[in-house]
Amino acid sequence: MFGKKKKAPAPAFDVTQKLKKTWYGGKKRIPTTKAEQRKMKEAILKVYPEAIVIDDNAKRQRELDWIDRIKEYDALFND
Repeated sequence: MFGKKKKAPAPAFDVTQKLKKTWYGGKKRIPTTKAEQRKMKEAILKVYPEAIVIDDNAKRQRELDWIDRIKEYDALFND
């Protein structure tokens, strides 16, 4: 009846873009600089130490992961 409370997964934040107001009252997303990404990442990790922060380096690594999967697949069938 009174079980342990499940721990919520760590939140994920994308710091590669930020919201900017336009002239006509709208909002659009624009890319952030490396310095802005470092500041945002530092502020987020102060509040959420276990958070997942997605920056340019993380996106680049994710884009290159498919190469490793192809190599593993190729090695599996070449044996």
